[in-house]
Amino acid sequence: MKILFESKIFDGRGFKNFLLVENGKVVSLQQERVKDYDKFVDLKERYIYPSFFDSHTHLVWYGLNLLRCDLNGVVSVGEIIERIDEYLKVNSDTNFVIAEGYDETKFEKEEKLNRKILDRHFKNIPIVVRRVCGHIAVFNSEALKFLKRSNYIEDLKGDGILKEGVVLKLNKIFKPSKDELIKAFRVAQEKFLSLGITSISDMATFDSLEIYKGIDTILDIFFYYPWENEKELTGWSDRKKIKLKGLKVFTDGSIGAYTAALYNNYKNGLKGKIFIKKSDFKKIVLKAKEKGYQLAIHSIGDRATDFVLENLDEPKGHRIEHFEIASKGQIKKVQEKGIYLSMQPNFIGNWALKGQMYEKRLNKKYFEFNNVFGYILKKRIPLGFGSDCMPPSPLYGLNSLNIAEFEDQRIPLLDGFRCYTEGSAEIVGEEKRLGKLSKGFNADFIVTDKKIDDIGVKIVETYKEGKVVFKLKKERV
Repeated sequence: MKILFESKIFDGRGFKNFLLVENGKVVSLQQERVKDYDKFVDLKERYIYPSFFDSHTHLVWYGLNLLRCDLNGVVSVGEIIERIDEYLKVNSDTNFVIAEGYDETKFEKEEKLNRKILDRHFKNIPIVVRRVCGHIAVFNSEALKFLKRSNYIEDLKGDGILKEGVVLKLNKIFKPSKDELIKAFRVAQEKFLSLGITSISDMATFDSLEIYKGIDTILDIFFYYPWENEKELTGWSDRKKIKLKGLKVFTDGSIGAYTAALYNNYKNGLKGKIFIKKSDFKKIVLKAKEKGYQLAIHSIGDRATDFVLENLDEPKGHRIEHFEIASKGQIKKVQEKGIYLSMQPNFIGNWALKGQMYEKRLNKKYFEFNNVFGYILKKRIPLGFGSDCMPPSPLYGLNSLNIAEFEDQRIPLLDGFRCYTEGSAEIVGEEKRLGKLSKGFNADFIVTDKKIDDIGVKIVETYKEGKVVFKLKKERV
């Protein structure tokens, strides 16, 4: 069936009036109305843009967060306790609580959550409260006892604050059922489609593979599996919309957990750390070469990035994720080596403004030269934008570009839009099929009420391969 859309349709440079779609593909974009079509869709009061491609997300993990106790937006330790209380009232039959998404840098006053505070309120059930970055969490005594019984820790003393290893394995320790994982997948997909996202690079967890083997999806999913679990990929076959791209590798942690590896100390005296041995990293690089994997390498601090640049043999076509703190010299090496970058513009709005986390925790040099999208684009380095689910909204990420403090961070919003569409498609090798509206490309697009760079723009509809997959409900008057 040939479907003709009339609207203001963005073709990457300007606007056309008509979009012709057949069998889920773009047939043409043009100014004049064609005669040969089967169905007409009148959207001339709206705008059509390519839909978003999130270059770095965690689909199932985010879905689980939506089902769990949500701590996004809390402004105090007291509010964390209240949210957990409310969750337990509704979910009284649960055996444990994982509460996700707090950010202490957004608290109204400086205060810290610890084991004793959690124990005071929750004595008989394991409670885990994980920070928004996912790299640090607070455990009550019951949760620590569970970890010890499971041989993950030895010591039950201390403040209950753990970082990295155990925290990144919460879903393995407090394992959700398959039904919960399927539900998490579906609620996350629904949310992504409502945000105009139709394709993703998924930094999958070990429990994603079982779901991906059998579930039907609307999204195009290109996933990266934890390198430690690479043997589990034996026998995997790509499906129509779920494709294995490679392996995810952590080299350091996060700024929020003080574990991103820096040359210059954080203001509290810490420097972060490199999590992986050089010998193990070399083995992963060799495995990637043998099996044709693309590596998605988590590197936030400049010390971690040097480790990557020094040990990544035949680096062309591999990816560095986040790349928040990097020098001009490192950016030049990335350019020379042909490495792709996947970065998050929403980190500007979250933590990079004056008075926010970067300024509070990092020295002046790092604060004034972080997430330098403008500088990177001038070097013509392939750059894809993602969200890391903090939050997953591409519009929030793009709006963050408008409020960036420093010139090297700033880029025109339409350039940011291209990073969130064409750029993300390019760094997974899908630039001839996804990321823009052009003949032969997937008819994946969003319908907006205003131009994408107008204040308060809303996504009214999302289309995947020419079919509506999200429609904004009309507000009641």
